[in-house]
Amino acid sequence: MAETETKPPRERAIEPPPGAPGVPMPERPIETNRVRQGVTLGHMRWVLLASLVLVVVGLILAAIFS
Repeated sequence: MAETETKPPRERAIEPPPGAPGVPMPERPIETNRVRQGVTLGHMRWVLLASLVLVVVGLILAAIFS
């Protein structure tokens, strides 16, 4: 414990608190929808795809006109 007190506050911030370890693992895996509290929609994939395409087109245009 003495070593912990000599460390700077920044290094002490990442140490787990003393006591019992984290939450115990469940006996069987939990479904992803239950853990996530919802469903996975495909809308974000389209947004990411569109933005990726726009970035690639922008970089190509910047390379051509510069």
